Amino acid sequence: MTDKHDTSTVQSGPSTSPASWDLRHPGSIMRGANGEEIHEFLGMWPLKPDADLVGLANALSREAPFWGGPGKTFSEATTHLGLIRTARWFVGTSTEFGPTLYFVSQFDSSLEKYFDDFVLNGKTNLEKIWGTCIGCPTGPNATARDIVQYVARGQIKTLVCYDALPSLNLGQIQKMADWYQKTQKFQRAVSAGDGNLEDKVNAFFAELAKPYPFVPSGADIDADVANEQQFTDVPERLGVKKAA
Repeated sequence: MTDKHDTSTVQSGPSTSPASWDLRHPGSIMRGANGEEIHEFLGMWPLKPDADLVGLANALSREAPFWGGPGKTFSEATTHLGLIRTARWFVGTSTEFGPTLYFVSQFDSSLEKYFDDFVLNGKTNLEKIWGTCIGCPTGPNATARDIVQYVARGQIKTLVCYDALPSLNLGQIQKMADWYQKTQKFQRAVSAGDGNLEDKVNAFFAELAKPYPFVPSGADIDADVANEQQFTDVPERLGVKKAA
């Protein structure tokens, strides 16, 4: 397969941002009907032999505040960022590294903007994840930007990606959900048949004018996986030979 194969995604031109992050590829871009764009990133990094995968899973937990400041979980922090549509981390093996950490994400911004915002996670949070990988900058002299640069250098190309709603950004989806809930509440109030209809209409419009609250993001962590050996018999199950 060559770099000039047909694809349903659109590739952007070279970056002109001063913070290039050593990215060699713009990532795949899914376009909506009105020109909206959903971007993606995929990367891989070699795991240390003693990688703390339990600590990595805890850092991304939705139940305990391992991420950021007091009371802030990864899900809460991501909700307030308001850009990331989906993300996943998984461990596998590769011919390049052996045990490998993989990461894939889709987001409502350019790849450059995504990495600029990545720095805001802070050095401590970033070390909890990519500090498990060989070559990741750590120690007192390392900065959040150094770690994000390391993350960017692990980029690999995505062949195909899919998004169900490329014409809607997260802000629009949040607002539609907010308006639906408020409209449903208004319909039930009218159906009740009591009170003054004009007052109900005025109250409804007043509610619509209020800023919509963020719908909480979700993160699901399977803590047992971090303690278990990754499946190593997939070649046998597929009836193919393992790579040398």
